Amino acid sequence: MSLPLIRKPFLIQGLAFTVAILMMNTTQAATEQEQIQQLRDEVKELRALLEQYVPQSKQKTTLPVSDSAQVLAAQTTTPSSDTNKKSPLSFQIASGADVKLYGFLRGDASYQAKGGDGIFNRINKVDLENNEKNSDRFYSTATVTRLGLDFKAPVQGADVGGKLEVDFRGGTNNDTIRIRHAYLTYNDWLFGQTTSTFLATDLQPEMLDFNSPLGIGTYRTPMVRYSGSLNPVTSYAIALEKGSDDNRAPALSSKIKYDFAEGKGTTSARALLTEVRSRVSYEDKLIEIDKDIFKKERKQITSNESDLGWGIALGAKYKFTDSLQAMLDYSHVKGDSKFLLYTNNAFNVNPTNYDLNLNEFDAVTVGTTYQITPKVRSTLAYGAMFAKDNNAFAQQALLDTAQNKTLQQGWLNVMFSPVTPITFGLEYIYGERKTFNGQKGKDNRVGAMARYNF
Repeated sequence: MSLPLIRKPFLIQGLAFTVAILMMNTTQAATEQEQIQQLRDEVKELRALLEQYVPQSKQKTTLPVSDSAQVLAAQTTTPSSDTNKKSPLSFQIASGADVKLYGFLRGDASYQAKGGDGIFNRINKVDLENNEKNSDRFYSTATVTRLGLDFKAPVQGADVGGKLEVDFRGGTNNDTIRIRHAYLTYNDWLFGQTTSTFLATDLQPEMLDFNSPLGIGTYRTPMVRYSGSLNPVTSYAIALEKGSDDNRAPALSSKIKYDFAEGKGTTSARALLTEVRSRVSYEDKLIEIDKDIFKKERKQITSNESDLGWGIALGAKYKFTDSLQAMLDYSHVKGDSKFLLYTNNAFNVNPTNYDLNLNEFDAVTVGTTYQITPKVRSTLAYGAMFAKDNNAFAQQALLDTAQNKTLQQGWLNVMFSPVTPITFGLEYIYGERKTFNGQKGKDNRVGAMARYNF
């Protein structure tokens, strides 16, 4: 058989095989095109449903329809159900608001060598020398345990939220529920009760004692407040707040705050204007009975006088290293006893003309905190109040041992957090008070604390 006759069948078979392969590839390509087109149609239908049921502003991303590979990738990278789970302490109520529960369980104990009547800070009321009734005492309590709820409501076009926080330091015996914070926020406005705008609790040195340090304030009061920002690092606030019960007008408070770069710290300046009003006051007189024997006689004086009280404050906190930070806060106040802790009465009354004698004082706190290890930190701090002693208030207060010319207090504590939610603390406090007539009293105690945050 000749070579051409042998090759001819092979050529025919090869050509037939090639045509078959091309037909199969063409069929497969057509099938793939149909699948891609079908997938595109399904994506279009899904997008139409999203546009119908979800507002356009809520759609964070859209799936591209020009590349089937990207569509498939998007389908395979959907977050798992575990990622979308909320914290067990976060939940949603019927109105749709998101609510977060927070707080801590805390127990305190204190041994008091000398001091005031109670477990926590009472530097302005510690026993005077030769009249010590509260020495050598042991106290313990769990009433500072705290519960709080943060709210955020889904209101279109507005930022709406709120807070409700309570502890168990209410009532005469400090054993009933007490509201600490209760307010709602609407964009830049706040309505309700919270810490006064005149205060800066973020600048105070850490203190284990629940009643807080001398020289600062924690006063929480009903208010209306507006807050805003001048730039990314400077903010401000202005508020009308409830002052003393006898006042007819609210107190006006304001604050401007500046944050240092790289989270190094913060500083703020504050101002306060408040009415000072007297409705009923008392005059104490010493009546001589016999030589060196006197009797105190109290006479009620009724008046309806008013004056203007004011205050200014400036403070800062700065982190020098990752382990060391310091804080300082100074206030000068005249005619108020509400906003700062452990101060004298806002005024007393002149028994002759019933004029108001306004108390005037300076208050200061300074301290430093050192992070010894990632789990251990320590704070050393000092607080003081110095009342003006050459004015009419001081002269009238000579017979009132509840009013103080000076208050001073120092403390040293160590905080240990073996794991994130648990903190143990130990603290030593020493302080002194001096009345306008020269009598002195001392505060000398050790406190311990265990706290579980949630």
